[in-house]
Amino acid sequence: MYPFRFRKTFENNWYYVTDPLGFQSLQEHGRLITYLIPFWYGVTWEGGLADQSDPRSLDLIRRLNLPVLAIVHNYASPEYRTLIHALLTDDALRRALVNSILNMLRRTGFAGVNIDFEFVPPEDRPYLTRFMTELYQVLKPEGFLTTISVPAQLEDNPRHPFSGAFSYPELGAVSDQVYLLAYDEHFAMPGPIASIGFVQRVLTYALSVIPRIKIRLGIPVYGYDWTEGVNIPETLSYRQAIERAREQGVAPRYDEEAQEWTYTYQVDGETHIVWFEDARSFAAKLALVRRENLRGIGVWRLGLEDPRIWALVGTL
Repeated sequence: MYPFRFRKTFENNWYYVTDPLGFQSLQEHGRLITYLIPFWYGVTWEGGLADQSDPRSLDLIRRLNLPVLAIVHNYASPEYRTLIHALLTDDALRRALVNSILNMLRRTGFAGVNIDFEFVPPEDRPYLTRFMTELYQVLKPEGFLTTISVPAQLEDNPRHPFSGAFSYPELGAVSDQVYLLAYDEHFAMPGPIASIGFVQRVLTYALSVIPRIKIRLGIPVYGYDWTEGVNIPETLSYRQAIERAREQGVAPRYDEEAQEWTYTYQVDGETHIVWFEDARSFAAKLALVRRENLRGIGVWRLGLEDPRIWALVGTL
């Protein structure tokens, strides 16, 4: 069990994936984090959980006395859409999954759970809401937090192939916290990862249907490198983005409208376009968070960030 420390009014929450960069950053900056959100529990076809936690990380988390919101996700199977459809729509499987999450929290003593389901079919919208309702009703009496990560939306569109299953108002009503993943504005084609205008529009819609106190703004700290003619970019850490620009002899340009960095280079006749985040773009999003009087942020992800960001979050 975890003897949780007192939580600051403003939450500086970070997503975590077990890798060397993430672990090093956790060692160096873990005491500045309010909640760690580790990508640790896949779902199974039986409504169980595939434990992907890391003993070394768990030991460090305990020594830091760091509260955890464990991510439960549907990446345990290549059939993401089929798996999550079965778990949400079958009453017995849905109840089994809720009980599996409750038992995991009882066993670990984590502060709560973060539901991160992707590729949910739009037609399963009522079932996703039902699952979150049942989960909230079971976890709340035992003092566990029920939170969910939701894709960015500018308006409610139940038919949208990626975000249609996520009803902001309904999910907000049965969650303690809603993490707005206000990034990946561009993915299949080059462009800003999270321009400040895009983030503001996502937040404006969310604030119209979700209680302000429940919203946590998702902020990216990574970069993408698109190769011309290839619609899946390479993910870069801040350091990789800077080093690549140096290697290619190009100077990144700060796009004042997007409030984000970009540069272009060529290799073997192929054009590459890079967009990436740093402390300056992070500060622009923090200013928006303060202006909207939000209670916290959720940063994707630990280990990819510009180290100068920690000087900013240390003042929150």
